[in-house]
Amino acid sequence: MEALIPRPDIGPVLQEGFVALAADCDDPEEEVIDLARKIEDAYMLPFVIVADSNGQFLAGASGMQTPEGLLGLLGAGS
Repeated sequence: MEALIPRPDIGPVLQEGFVALAADCDDPEEEVIDLARKIEDAYMLPFVIVADSNGQFLAGASGMQTPEGLLGLLGAGS
């Protein structure tokens, strides 16, 4: 994710419509665990979770993302 976020095609999308949060995978908050359980086939870090302003799951993915894949997930939140 560190390589994708600063990209000129991704960074502005995140800045315009999202609040990005990171969780400690060794000690995640219970709310993060609940959301991560909704990702189908969630086996590999990192997890990307898109939730609405009420904390409701919208989309998610497990493992490294391509730029196109991440933008597709972000589209689920707009």
